[in-house]
Amino acid sequence: MEDHKIDQTEAEKIDLIRLLQEFGRALRRLIWLPVILALALGCLSGLRSWRSYRPMYASEVTFTIRMADTTLTDISGSTSYYSKATAEQLSKTFPYILQSDLMRSMLRREMGTDWVNGSVTARTVSNTNLFTLRVTSSSAQDAYDILCTVIKVYPRVADYVIGTTCMDLLTEPAVAAAPYNEFRPVPTIVKGAIMGALLGLLGVLAYAATRSSIREAGEIHEKLNQTCLAVLPKVTFKRRSQAVSQMVSIQNEKISGAFQESVRSMRIKFLREAEKHAARVVMVTSTLPGEGKTTVAVNLALTLSRNGARVILVDLDLRNPSVKKALGVTAPSRGMPELLDGDKANVLDCLLPVEGTSLRLLAGDEAAADARRQTGSRRLAALLETLRQEADFIVLDTPPCGLVADSAAMARSADGIIYVLRSGVAQVSHVMDNLQLLSDSGTRLLGCVLNGSQGGRGGYGYGYGYGYGGYYGKYSSRHGKRMEEKDKGSTV
Repeated sequence: MEDHKIDQTEAEKIDLIRLLQEFGRALRRLIWLPVILALALGCLSGLRSWRSYRPMYASEVTFTIRMADTTLTDISGSTSYYSKATAEQLSKTFPYILQSDLMRSMLRREMGTDWVNGSVTARTVSNTNLFTLRVTSSSAQDAYDILCTVIKVYPRVADYVIGTTCMDLLTEPAVAAAPYNEFRPVPTIVKGAIMGALLGLLGVLAYAATRSSIREAGEIHEKLNQTCLAVLPKVTFKRRSQAVSQMVSIQNEKISGAFQESVRSMRIKFLREAEKHAARVVMVTSTLPGEGKTTVAVNLALTLSRNGARVILVDLDLRNPSVKKALGVTAPSRGMPELLDGDKANVLDCLLPVEGTSLRLLAGDEAAADARRQTGSRRLAALLETLRQEADFIVLDTPPCGLVADSAAMARSADGIIYVLRSGVAQVSHVMDNLQLLSDSGTRLLGCVLNGSQGGRGGYGYGYGYGYGGYYGKYSSRHGKRMEEKDKGSTV
């Protein structure tokens, strides 16, 4: 039981760490959200503060109140008196007198107006007969006039309530020279900006919490219930140079040994699955553009040919052929778009040898004019059947199945499918939908390849929009050439 609790705690820690990692990645992508919200709410708060700002002026006076009583006379002969009890009585009654209807009516009558533009408040010093009278108004002159009128009217109103009183002014009223509520927009703007930034961060956190993607090999089995054929590390090129090849290929001497080893491991697992399910024609696809399906297809074909197999690599991405560019092949050639569009040439005559390898390539230079029609062509199956007679393995580079239906249609002509997942890109739900779509074709899914793993010693990045961009990035390798020579001698 205790072990179960420990395991549960560890799982919660791992989930929290993953959430924080996802939050960090989402924040790098969506940093504009808290910034824009901070600017927007800051500006709105400042504007609201400016529009609601109303300068207010205050006039005040400090005075004492004495009650006159003719029945008592002090040593000096004065008939006024002061005591603690009297002070407490004045302190309690004074505010009520100021707010009474009698005071308001006499104030309006004395000022000759139906409405008094200001408010009157009073403050007392405990256990004394010392008072401060304050009048606030949107007009400095009105505040002063109201204060003077209150001083004049108060004794008359007090006579009705507590008897005869005398006010002794300690300060003289004056017209306010400046508003007491100076306009200070900066604190309001800062508060609005902080609130906006926090809302933006909460939005990013909510996005990260709901985003579920594949980042580790174990998640392929855990979340997709599929076999992981390989984990290809992220390859980073150190500098861009026309003199240095930036192909993400095991033929590139600058590619890291980690990548070379991962491709070799992919070949071993693929051969095991292919033999088990008699798969000779294998298609490679992904959920979205940019996940590395072409890279996987090219390197799988190359490593199989190095192992002594007869391999034909077919560029079936009719909308955006990119295999030739990935291999650095520049010789003009005809591909599937031309053959499916009525070209009567023998498909075997269109195969292009890849220099330095036994690999043959069927790839053209132009995209299909009507890819949807060509995808459903009966001639496609016939051409692939012809190629079967000439190769041990045929690797098909097909379009991302998350955007177009081409791959689902092409899957019927293949014996097996390799699904490429770029670490942290496609949502699990989206991947599951596409795996279901591919399974409807009846073609077996041999496994998944996790591409661009951050755990590797190298990594690569490239742009691939649906038009679909080219490769870019930086490279680093100390062991590429040595690993390639080792791979050439491998018989596995």
